[in-house]
Amino acid sequence: MTQTTVSDPAYYTSAMSYAEWKRETTIPQILFGLQLPYRKPDSPLARFLWRRRVWVEVTFALSMLEPWEKFLVMFVMYAALLLIGTAGVLYLPHHLAFLRARAAYYLFGSDSPAAVSDSLVRLKDAAAWGLNASLENVSSLSSTLFTGSAPAEL
Repeated sequence: MTQTTVSDPAYYTSAMSYAEWKRETTIPQILFGLQLPYRKPDSPLARFLWRRRVWVEVTFALSMLEPWEKFLVMFVMYAALLLIGTAGVLYLPHHLAFLRARAAYYLFGSDSPAAVSDSLVRLKDAAAWGLNASLENVSSLSSTLFTGSAPAEL
């Protein structure tokens, strides 16, 4: 069996020096660097981000891509995250207010604040009367629904 030697001197050197491997990685290097740092950082936040970066690199096989391909994939990913974050900040508060108004309409019959507070007062008064008053309200409501007449005042 003959041993073959490779003429390229870089073949016998490591890809990363010991000093480079020992260097503490920073959060911007973890988030935006094209090369994934090998060592796990000491900071809890940096360690969390490093683990997420390793997960993304392994899941999407980014370590097998060329640098320009990796840059393109990361650019698209960060652009999508930026758009989702912007939508969450700009659109979500308005949508939550809309959902609150719809829930008030379906629960209390109106979405105006005065009607909602009036419904809550009536609900509190009915709960304060006890079970008998609630049963009377339900039976008068059912008689109203089936006969079409107005319920008697209490």
